[in-house]
Amino acid sequence: MSGVMLTAKGLEKLNGDLARLRAEREALIGRVYTEEPDSFDARHELELLDRRLTLLEARLHESEVVESRRDGEADVGERVTVLDLESGSTADYRIVGSGESDPTAGAVSYASPIGAALLGRRVGDVIEAHAPGGRRRFEIVELDG
Repeated sequence: MSGVMLTAKGLEKLNGDLARLRAEREALIGRVYTEEPDSFDARHELELLDRRLTLLEARLHESEVVESRRDGEADVGERVTVLDLESGSTADYRIVGSGESDPTAGAVSYASPIGAALLGRRVGDVIEAHAPGGRRRFEIVELDG
């Protein structure tokens, strides 16, 4: 397995980011080779942009797009509904690649404490994971690829 797992949506976003940055780079190159006073700033911007492009291209090269196997086990790309055994509340999490996480939207990285605890688990399993506020116990009540 490669170093970084991504969902298909994550790969689409990464490719979109790369395309946008490459277009920005082309625009900056025109400014760099002018005699305008801002050409120094443009060179600096280009240097920063090239670093960002290098990092994103390396991430793309190291990435593996994963698809839910829909085998009854929680996997990257799947939505998991859990019951907090202490509070009785439920929460939905979508397990995503590490660069795709957005906890406020319920998207948790497979490498996060909650995402890692969910991977490979089935409906009815009870997990323990660190969550905001400390260690929590959750029961998996639903899986949806």
